[in-house]
This record gives sequence, C-alpha cells and structure tokens, in this order.
Amino acid sequence: MKNIFYGWWVLLALVLIYMVTNGILLNTMPLFAPQLLDEFQLDNQQVSRPAQLLYLLVSILAAFVGILLDKYSPKIIMLSGAIILLIALAGFASATSFIQIQGVYVLYAFALTLAGIVTSMYLITQWFVKYRGLAVGIFLMGSSFGGALFNKIAGWGIATLGWRSAAWILLGCAVAGMLLPLILLIRNRPADMGLLPDGETPNLTTDNHRTHGHAGMTLGAAMRTPYFYLLLVATATLWFCITGVVNHQVLFIEKDLNQTKEIVTNVTSLFFLCSIIGKLLFGWLGDRFNKLIIMLISIINLLIGTVLLRYLADLPTAMMYVYALVYGIAFSGAFTMIQVVVAELYSGSSYGKILGIFTMIDTLAGSMGIIVLGSMRKNSGSYLGAFDTMILLCGFACICVLALQFMKKPQLQPAH
Repeated sequence: MKNIFYGWWVLLALVLIYMVTNGILLNTMPLFAPQLLDEFQLDNQQVSRPAQLLYLLVSILAAFVGILLDKYSPKIIMLSGAIILLIALAGFASATSFIQIQGVYVLYAFALTLAGIVTSMYLITQWFVKYRGLAVGIFLMGSSFGGALFNKIAGWGIATLGWRSAAWILLGCAVAGMLLPLILLIRNRPADMGLLPDGETPNLTTDNHRTHGHAGMTLGAAMRTPYFYLLLVATATLWFCITGVVNHQVLFIEKDLNQTKEIVTNVTSLFFLCSIIGKLLFGWLGDRFNKLIIMLISIINLLIGTVLLRYLADLPTAMMYVYALVYGIAFSGAFTMIQVVVAELYSGSSYGKILGIFTMIDTLAGSMGIIVLGSMRKNSGSYLGAFDTMILLCGFACICVLALQFMKKPQLQPAH
C-alpha cells in the first residue's frame, strides 16, 4: 500500500465523485423525462427545458470556476458543489410543480460546475503528466459507471416505487458515493504531500521540471492563435451532438419507437457500460499515439453511431443494442480525447481559465443540442431531421480535426 502513488487514490475518489455528478445529473436524470412529461402534462420540448437550463448555466459558470481554481483550494470548491447537489436532489424528489423542477436544475448547475469535470480535470493535471491520458480515461469512466449503475437503480425505482422514491434512493447513493471519498481522499496537489506528479522519484532534473513545470500559455496568448478557435469549434460541435443524443435518446426510444421501460433501461445501461470501454481505450491510446489522430478515429465512430440511431425505426429491435454499443464507445472516446488534447496543449498556470472557456463554449453548444433536437421534434413530429443534422456536424468535426493535424501546435513556455 505504501508503494502506491497517492495520485491513484485521488483518481479513485474523483471517479466515485464523477459517478454521482455526471452519472446522476446528466446520464440518469433523462430517465425521469417520460414521467415528468406525463405528470406535468408537457410536450417533448417543454420536458427538455430543465436540461437546457442546466447546460446554459454551466456554460456561464464554468469560466468563473476556472478562475477560482487558479486561486483557491479545489477541494473546498468541490465540497461546496457536493453540498449543493445533495440539497438539489432532495428538492427534485419533493417537487410538486414543473417550476420547482426548473429551480432544482439551477442548483444542479451550480453543483455540476463546482464539483464536476472542470475541478476534477484541474486536479488530474496536478497529479498526472506522463499518465495523463490513462488517468483521464479512467476518470471519465466514472460517468459511464454512474450512468449504467444509476440508470438501473432509477429504472427499477421508477417502475416499482414511483419516480419520487427513485429520486430519494439516488440521494442516498450520492451521500455515500460523493461526500466520503471527497473528504477522505482528495488532496489538491502532489507537492502538499512532498510528492511529484506520476509518482516520479525526485532528482535534480525531474524535480526542477515537475515542481516548476511550465507556465503554459496565458488565455490571451491562446486566444491569439487560430489553433485555439478551430479546436474550440471542433469540440463544441461534438458536444452539440453528444448531449443532444444523451438527453433525447430515452424519449426517442420509449415514445417514438414505442419500446417498454425495461428495454429503454437495458439499452441506456448498455450505452453507458460501453462508454467505459471507450474512455479507457481512447485514454490509453492517447498516451501512446498522435492524440489528434486518435480523436479523429473517435469522431468517425461517433458518425457511424449517429447513422445507426437515425435508422433504428427501420431496423430490428436488436439493433438498438448495437447502436448502444457503437455510440457508447464513440461518444466516450470523443469526450476523453477532448479533455486530453486540451490538457496537453494548455496545462500550466492559466489552465483553469482556459479549461473554463472550453467548458463554457462546449456546454453552451451542448445546451443548444438539447434545444434544437427538442424543437425539431416538436415542429416536425420526428427526430430524423435532427439526426441528419448531427450526421453533418460529425463530418464537419472530422474536417476540423484534420485541419488541426496540419497546423502548427501552440508552444508551451517554461516557468521562471
């Protein structure tokens, strides 16, 4: 036990916390949409509004959290988010009107921003350099584990006890899965424990490099390069597609394809289980090969998965599981490579601010994905036009990443 680099314990805690934040708030909450639709007499566009509000607020708040992370304790920031999340889950289970549900989602946004991916990625970049791709892949598996696990728990709870009881069960899971690891295991940086990133043995060369590292690029310097904007467009495009699918696939399969809650739960659980494979696989590949090429491969897989989703109505029911497998691996691989590429290019003294900007724009694009899919479904009575749009956007993202591959990368500056 003494020979295990403490960063892996920090990573374990972050995985458990991410299981709760993204596993419940982003990947399991959509499972409640059909019940909210029926209880509050809503349509597909209306029932997706809380999720739209969530992503919109996260996009606004992310940049501010990035600034805070460059100045204050990530652990305290994350603990604040955890407390807000528990309060919000209790509010969701107790809500008696759709306005209250929307208010709960405002709290979800604060919780997700403070205790979610921005703070976690900041901690991972402190603890890992050489193994960063693998660490990011392992970390991002948390939302997949959470999605698979909590979808099963919530699906069972909704079917047997009702959606409110299912929400209370999720609250209990959040207390155990988030607060304990956060309090017991999270440490802000290796230097606080006399350690170096990756568990390196201190010596004159590595100590100077790992302790002082590099200053990286300032936000202003990054924004003066076309590379920054092209990467931002590529990642925003992917987030539009990913969040649109994650938040509407339950409604599409259950309402439009007339599948049972049991089948929907099984498909979504497989979806998130397969995303575990994608995150670990692409994180591992990202440490060993050209990161942009690996990112391109993940986007091509995402394109294939979107085509499968587009034609599910014309395919046998069993193909829903093939879709879940392909898209689950694809979206998680793309998500992983976004984080790895941004961390590789911009880690340093301004990483929190730059990560906040990327998260802000990507999340705003994700919010637009939810809005556009809901609006197109309402106006046309079908999701097919929206799926066609996402197929085109995936192709556009491929072109952006190919262009990045042939452009000169930004140069990191040594710290002084």
